[in-house]
Amino acid sequence: MNEIIAKVNGQPIRKMDLDNTIQGFSLERYRKTADQLTAAQRAELHELALEKLLARELIFQEAMACGIVAEEGAIDAERQKIVANFPSEDDFFVTLEKAGIDAMMYHRMLRQDITVNLMTDKKLQELCDPGEEEIQELYTTRKEQMIRKGRIRASHLLIKFQNDDKEAALATILKLKEQATSESFAALAREHSACPSSTGGGDLGWFRKGDMVKPFEEAAINQKIGIVGGPIETQFGYHLLMVTDREENSTLTIDEARPQIINVLKGEAGSRLIAAWVEELKRRAVIEFIKD
Repeated sequence: MNEIIAKVNGQPIRKMDLDNTIQGFSLERYRKTADQLTAAQRAELHELALEKLLARELIFQEAMACGIVAEEGAIDAERQKIVANFPSEDDFFVTLEKAGIDAMMYHRMLRQDITVNLMTDKKLQELCDPGEEEIQELYTTRKEQMIRKGRIRASHLLIKFQNDDKEAALATILKLKEQATSESFAALAREHSACPSSTGGGDLGWFRKGDMVKPFEEAAINQKIGIVGGPIETQFGYHLLMVTDREENSTLTIDEARPQIINVLKGEAGSRLIAAWVEELKRRAVIEFIKD
């Protein structure tokens, strides 16, 4: 588990770290565990994971040489955030133990990760803001991406299932639909809806695709403005729905898109800067790969 697969200026890279990194890439890229990958996929991720570990060790060593190191408070705060995802701190350490990681080893891992992030952020401070010509060029060449996504504004009235009694809830919602018009909808929602939005007459405000549960969202996308639709069944109960406004997709002006463009350009420039920096660190380093 802890066998050494490479050394960077004498510091070990271990197989356990490589396997964990491959697993992370596998879940991220393919939504599969590493044991479900094809031979070609595993070979690809093996190379990517090894490059990532080498880069991390090189940047960590450079940070230490520059006197940059994660403070204990930052390490503890990061650990607490991760522990919060477990039922208890004991459960967290049991999970670590099963993975062959003791508390001291985990502390060193966090220290390295945070230190690498600090050093990388320091390096990225060398970047200048993109010029106006770059901004104009990206806006022109990627105009199809400069889109303000459409959105919908709607109100609803919710009747929950009481004791899983769908028939009673359906009967209630159908009776309310008989009374519902665009003029009376808000008053009915205030009186009868089981959603906190009832205080605002059922108004849900603006939302975009992906913000709501699928049956509700599909109904809202297809429904005309000012019509009372439904009932719509979701896991929350039965809904009456009234779309009150709609905005279609529209192209952003260059001024509206400027913050997004600057972020894209700085992200791309940052990736190039870090890649070139890591290559320079490699040239100055002694890297030894250990064969089985």
